[in-house]
Amino acid sequence: MNVKKNIALPAIMVGTFILEGVFSLQFANGLFNDKHLFIPHFLLIMLTIMTCFYKRNTTLVYAFILGLLFDIYYTGVMGIYFAIFPFTVYITDKFMKVLQNNVLLVGLIAVFNIILTESLVYAFYYLIGSTTMSIPVFIDQRLWTTILFNLAFFLVVFFPFRLFLDRLVKSE
Repeated sequence: MNVKKNIALPAIMVGTFILEGVFSLQFANGLFNDKHLFIPHFLLIMLTIMTCFYKRNTTLVYAFILGLLFDIYYTGVMGIYFAIFPFTVYITDKFMKVLQNNVLLVGLIAVFNIILTESLVYAFYYLIGSTTMSIPVFIDQRLWTTILFNLAFFLVVFFPFRLFLDRLVKSE
């Protein structure tokens, strides 16, 4: 039994799932005096890194499962993250067939995935009438802060998670 594959990788992803919720509850309101919103997308960043350095099909399974769990636990609308997480994994895989695996390009792809996810979620909620936030307000008060904080998370976890995935690939 491969302990890294069967225990450590799911534990890391579940830990990231929990960390995302804890971080948004504990720190989001106090950082910008309730004017700006910060939406952590730590799972999306981990899935992006995983897509670049691990098996695509395994990453897609994680994306579907974590997207479903995310919808059940954090959102009131079923299926939005269940569709977005695998979609971003698929797009990332297509990007990586053309681009190289280095920290700068993976970081840019992670930022692209965050922008795509936030925009799709905003558009969906706007279409169903769940939000009245205008596009300029969305960009100013939600998108920029979300990108910056998730980019900071990316810089913290990229090298350790990449090293873990490299060792996992070598052990298989």
